[in-house]
Amino acid sequence: MDRLDLTQAALEALQPSSLEMSDNGNHDEARSVRGRILGVLIRKWRIQAERSPTECAEFMRAAPQVIEAWEYGDSVPCWPQLELLSLYFNGRSANSRDRAVTRDNAARTEYLLLRQRLIGALLQAARESVGWSIDELSARMGHEAERIKRFELGEEKIPVCDLAALAQSLKRDLAFFTALPQAPPRSSATDETSELAAETHTDLRQFAKQSENRAFIKLAMAFKHIEPDDLHRIADALFAIISAKADSNGRSDSRA
Repeated sequence: MDRLDLTQAALEALQPSSLEMSDNGNHDEARSVRGRILGVLIRKWRIQAERSPTECAEFMRAAPQVIEAWEYGDSVPCWPQLELLSLYFNGRSANSRDRAVTRDNAARTEYLLLRQRLIGALLQAARESVGWSIDELSARMGHEAERIKRFELGEEKIPVCDLAALAQSLKRDLAFFTALPQAPPRSSATDETSELAAETHTDLRQFAKQSENRAFIKLAMAFKHIEPDDLHRIADALFAIISAKADSNGRSDSRA
């Protein structure tokens, strides 16, 4: 069976250019149209993969009515859920990493959470790049500002149709928000190095899952835009501040 890339089909069908709408247009109508288009795609790919709504529901840990609602466009999955469905439809043609995700409920839950937070961070970056506040984006989208904030923090799933509408308002390609991070190239590292890298990756995933660490992630992302010499100076300054703080705490403790 050829690879059934539901996400690629959705990208092509839901690109903002295919459903042009001005900022003053009917957002609800546009979402409804996108929902029906997406529903047709989900049903088509499910049938090609020879999966039943019940099987899909069991995989997604949802009621069969949820899958049926997606297919009729009555409700809409978020993008990470669509990615998992695509992996499930591919079954044996998926690579070993993807099969591991589809077989493990905990891995799927973690995947959904991390992808949701990554898409939220990209949404915030896109909004800030055009100089809009959350209130301004809220007014353009017809969503409450608090909901936009939850989207950006990864605290609420962004339905695919809303993500497409957000991409259109922010003048971004939908793929900007949905592209998966590229895996680093394989190297001839020793087993010991590979094991250390795996442990570090696990630590990083645990770190990313904590919402209070979001500021550190944003800072790390910003560092990649800084020239090496400037980055070294910033690092030296940060080290000096931290060392001074530690010395101050030490002196305070010694006097106690």
